[in-house]
Amino acid sequence: MKMKLFSIIAVIGLFTACKKDFDGRATESVGTENKAFIRVVAGSVGAARNFATLDGALLNGTALSMGSVFPGASTVTAFATILPGARTIRVYDSSLVPAQTPVSISATFDAGKFYTVYTYDTSNAVKALIQNDVFTVPSDTTANVKFVNIIFSSSAVPNVDLYSRRKRANIATNIAPLAASTYIPHISGLSDTLEVRATGTTTALTTFNGMTFNAKRTYNVVFRGRYQSTSGTMSRGITIMATY
Repeated sequence: MKMKLFSIIAVIGLFTACKKDFDGRATESVGTENKAFIRVVAGSVGAARNFATLDGALLNGTALSMGSVFPGASTVTAFATILPGARTIRVYDSSLVPAQTPVSISATFDAGKFYTVYTYDTSNAVKALIQNDVFTVPSDTTANVKFVNIIFSSSAVPNVDLYSRRKRANIATNIAPLAASTYIPHISGLSDTLEVRATGTTTALTTFNGMTFNAKRTYNVVFRGRYQSTSGTMSRGITIMATY
């Protein structure tokens, strides 16, 4: 009887070990060998109840709102793994009466590379872009920081800088809408306050307090929302994601 019970437990354990769906959804996310890495940032103005699919298969189990990241913003859950090749990602509002238009973007994802999908623009004209996050692990005690500008405005707005109060200098300078800096070395291990400023000015458009970058780690700092909004669901702000 004991031997029979042990056999049943062993079989259950085997099936549990073989099935390891990411977020309870994408079954192809098992393992990392010969896989591409993706994440999705809900950056369209006022985004809510957002879900993403990969070739029709649901990726996230929890809805995203503006500034949210799938699968997560930490190094533990920074990316989901997918099979490489030509794939289509669709992001949509799951409400019965959608408040935003869906958007689809297709690309070829290469094995071993890291990709971030950003949605941006307004709820009735949502767009998406894909960036390949190319980075190396710092050989010293610095952190890598990349500044991404997906801010929306219906009128022309200035380029922006990412300023560090701890460093008392810009991390990235003169970044246009829908553009990004390269990965830039930055101090680690110390609490920092980040500001986004119109290029050449000292006035903070938005502030992120208490950020500590870890040594030998890589981060994307994202400026998103509506440029003219300082409060509410459309407010301009900063999302910080660990990339590695």
